[in-house]
Amino acid sequence: MTSAHPSDEEIVRSLPDEVVASLSETQRAALDRILARLAAAEKVCEMVKVSLSPKLRQAAEKKTHWWDVGIAIKQWEEVSQR
Repeated sequence: MTSAHPSDEEIVRSLPDEVVASLSETQRAALDRILARLAAAEKVCEMVKVSLSPKLRQAAEKKTHWWDVGIAIKQWEEVSQR
């Protein structure tokens, strides 16, 4: 864990091996899918946040285009349908 107040995602990703091993294959797969959906959704949210903020847009290394957000949403949809 990277901070004094870890995120829920960090807590779940750092579960001890014996805890993860106690989960069924289906439960582990579901956990992996949930974490993948969360990561994809956070990517979309970050892109939208930057594109809506003049200050963040100016500081961004790369300009965010609407099609970039569209691609990220499509990736989220694909992960969500697994």
